[in-house]
Amino acid sequence: MLRPAEIGRRIEETFQALQVLTPRLRRQGDTQDIERTMPNFVEHLAQLSRDPALEHLDALHAGSLEDLEYEWGEVRARLNDWQDELEARTNGLTEAREQTNEARRLWERTRAAHADELPQSQVERIDSLLDRIDTVSRRISRRLDEVLALQGELSDQGIRIARQASRIEAAQQHVRERRLRRDHRPVWLGWDRLREVDAQGAALVVREHWASIRAFTYSQKKPLFAHVLVLLVLGVAFVMLRRRSTAALDSERRSAHRTLRARPIASAALLSCVAAPFLYDYVPVIVVGGVLIVLVPVIDRLVARLLPEIRVPLLGLMVLSALSIPSSLGFVPVWANRYTTLVLGIAGLPCAYLLWKRSRERFSTRLHRALRWVALPLAYGLFLLGSGYAERAELWTAGALWVLEQAVAVYLAVQLLGALGVLGLRRPEARVSYLVRNHRRAVSRYLRSGLRLTGMVVWAVLALRSFDLLDPTLEQSREAAAHTFVFGSIELSVGSVVAFLVMLVGTFLMMRVVHVLLEQEILPRFNLEQGISSAISLSASYLLVAIGIVLAFGVAGVGPERLALLGGALGVGIGFGLQNVVSNFVSGLILVAERPIKVGDVIEVDGSLVGTVQRIGIRSSSVHSLDGADVIVPNADLVTGKLINWTLSDAKRRFDLVIGAAYRHPPAEVMEVLEKVVGRQTLILHDPEPEVLCTSFADSAVEYTVRAWTGGYLEAIEAKSRLARAIHDAFAESGIEIPFPQQDLYVKELPASSSSG
Repeated sequence: MLRPAEIGRRIEETFQALQVLTPRLRRQGDTQDIERTMPNFVEHLAQLSRDPALEHLDALHAGSLEDLEYEWGEVRARLNDWQDELEARTNGLTEAREQTNEARRLWERTRAAHADELPQSQVERIDSLLDRIDTVSRRISRRLDEVLALQGELSDQGIRIARQASRIEAAQQHVRERRLRRDHRPVWLGWDRLREVDAQGAALVVREHWASIRAFTYSQKKPLFAHVLVLLVLGVAFVMLRRRSTAALDSERRSAHRTLRARPIASAALLSCVAAPFLYDYVPVIVVGGVLIVLVPVIDRLVARLLPEIRVPLLGLMVLSALSIPSSLGFVPVWANRYTTLVLGIAGLPCAYLLWKRSRERFSTRLHRALRWVALPLAYGLFLLGSGYAERAELWTAGALWVLEQAVAVYLAVQLLGALGVLGLRRPEARVSYLVRNHRRAVSRYLRSGLRLTGMVVWAVLALRSFDLLDPTLEQSREAAAHTFVFGSIELSVGSVVAFLVMLVGTFLMMRVVHVLLEQEILPRFNLEQGISSAISLSASYLLVAIGIVLAFGVAGVGPERLALLGGALGVGIGFGLQNVVSNFVSGLILVAERPIKVGDVIEVDGSLVGTVQRIGIRSSSVHSLDGADVIVPNADLVTGKLINWTLSDAKRRFDLVIGAAYRHPPAEVMEVLEKVVGRQTLILHDPEPEVLCTSFADSAVEYTVRAWTGGYLEAIEAKSRLARAIHDAFAESGIEIPFPQQDLYVKELPASSSSG
């Protein structure tokens, strides 16, 4: 209940709050999109439900089950996204309804309590406000009912999807368990079939794969368009590169650059196929099989340029891989699968042996070392086949051939992409980047390393999928990550530890990347001083490390309170055990904040080390001494020790040169000669002006001092040497003697010589 004095102001505030709330009550675009696409979604779901393969899940091939899992998983992911959007909308409307109900109760109590005290105009304003609140409440209720009804409809569809997804998952698990059991007698016992397997008919196989293709094209229209566009762009670009090439394309010299020019269409086709995992969420096995068949002549043309020594055995194995695809897709009857597997295994062993022999004799790269062992899974497949595990042998034999072809395709793609990247770095347009201009070789090296790492990851995923190990591996990884170890009151899960380590490694990698980009690419464009650029990049590195450590502990499940407690405990432990490390770290922060030295400064440390600051790091700094050595100096020594910075505020350096002249030469004459010599020196600055002073009367000479300035510390050493030589020559030309110390010896008495008798 409000007091009469604040009713007027609160009425205005409530009207404003309702005015702000009104736009949120309109039909939201996301809700309208869901309502508009819901009929098509329901129709698509009904079409998937009418798939005859769902009535014969136990008879489906593993590839068909994988396609079904993707199709139903895709609609389930789409429905989950809609549910999340509607849930957020429901929460917002529920909160708005609670606010309006609270406002109604407040103003109803206020009106009832002060109806006799308030003027009529004020009462009318309260009544108007209550009417406005009722109107808004009704709109909120209507919108909430609409969203709840839409959520209910989605929930009904979700139940249907979950039911079918559960059936598919159970069928997949049944297939995996079936592969572990013997389905034939061993060869030495007759090799008869032990159990009957419900086989897919040819018509059912065709219908199922056709349904997979339709579902794929329906859900992947944009990626398909992007894929075709990539193929066309690469093809046109490589053809133009071939026409512009001046090198002899028929040369026997093997290189990826020449292969790009000599085989533009094959290169474009291979690179566009390798880009598929980055464009699509999933590709049906029938499409994968078709791509592998098409890639056989493409890979052969590229291998003829890059790996001609192993072309023949490699082509034989890839042809066998193409022949294994119909059996792997379920087009071969069950009774004929074991014969197909037998033929593929026996024919693949000689090709694998020839490949191993030629790779052993002529190659030593990782690819060739890996290709040597392709005979092992083929031999293991024959062993399984002879032992009675025909279905499992089919998986190993076909999987080995598929993995081989995929490995060669990924290797060729990495080589071609590396060559393409190097060509791009050599273009004049790439020299706009400071990093490319100054460190092109290093950028090329890191580019190739990144491509190799990406290729290995892609190939590993494809290999696991070829052996039907991807889903079990992911499931086992999730279970292992969820496993918890208890140490007293401390609980640690494998997933949290791995996430913590990954976050830390990622943080330091990101720090290095950001540090290089700031120092080599971004900051040089602002024409800052070298020291300022170094301080900014180092500060950014510190900030990234701090943020990364906090996020790493957060990912590991350590809350802010525990993090503060852990930070205190670590602070005490580090304070006692790692005093020097912490001292150097804090000193590095002081060097960045106060900037007593900068990168490029000439410093003198403890009177023994003189050099140029090359780097200011977290723990230590690097000084390039005048002797050419890189000296690593702890940051604490730079902060607490005796430090002379010759270039902190001014790079100019003064030096003094003392010269002696004989007493017989007038000082004015000597000073005139010195002034002329100093004036002719190019390294000596004229602002401030050099000085020639008569400073003292020594035992053997009158001493003169030349005080001069140079533009830098190292220039002072050279200027002093040149000046000394010039003075020596000028004194010799003018007849001025440079005396050396002399002493006169007076003998007062000589001892008497003794005579012999």
